[in-house]
Amino acid sequence: MISQSISIIHNHLQLSGVLHLPERKQHGKVPLIVLLHGFIGSKVGEHRLFVKAARYFTGKGFGVFRFDFSGCGESDGDYADVTVTNQLDEVQTVLDYVSKLNAIDEQNIILIGHSLGGAVAALTASRDRRIRKLVLWSAVGTPYEDITEILGERAVSIAKRSGKVDYQGFYVSRSFLNDLKNHQPLEAIRSYDGEALIIHAKEDEDIPKEHTARYLKSLQQRGQSKEVSTHYIENADHTFSSYQFEDELFAQSAEWLEKWQRQLNLKAVL
Repeated sequence: MISQSISIIHNHLQLSGVLHLPERKQHGKVPLIVLLHGFIGSKVGEHRLFVKAARYFTGKGFGVFRFDFSGCGESDGDYADVTVTNQLDEVQTVLDYVSKLNAIDEQNIILIGHSLGGAVAALTASRDRRIRKLVLWSAVGTPYEDITEILGERAVSIAKRSGKVDYQGFYVSRSFLNDLKNHQPLEAIRSYDGEALIIHAKEDEDIPKEHTARYLKSLQQRGQSKEVSTHYIENADHTFSSYQFEDELFAQSAEWLEKWQRQLNLKAVL
């Protein structure tokens, strides 16, 4: 695996990212997975989830780009200024950058989003035709309700009254909470015209596993024949915090992606 640290400028802020490429590219340009982290997360992920994911997927022949949204990880900015609207704009800047890289097949870009990053991925896929495949890991479905449930009534009340609240060392702002109400990924995803895989932790303590069925229903209402697959990981918590859960999460995702990659390669030969 070849890894390269990359900084991308968005609205005068540096977004910190890492590009991973397989060492041996058998077919020239490689498909690229862009990983989107969740609420107060980072490109490393809890128990290094995204680092491990990048290594796993590059071993399967995919390129991977993982990055910190502004105010997160090593990127510029402060979480007090974070909104999902801003994150959607940042994803566009990232996609503009990575789609032009020489090693990347710009016609084969995949989004994988975890938690709130899953909602951002669904919203992005609904409006950006560059996204050919979408994978959601324990994705937020109703942003305002899901995130305020995580924060708790007291923290939400403080943020609304004072303008922000300190949550685990991050300032979560009233603007962030108000902006969440503007985004409905379960509705927006009906505009996505590609295939999707939805995976959820069966014992998710943060995000309702019922969102999997809701995303599935929305995608089935598109009136298209595009495949939508779902999978639940038994006994897993929200961040898939064991090697057993991670192994199943990665294997299910890779198996699904490789199936479509084989079809693309076959079409290219024909």
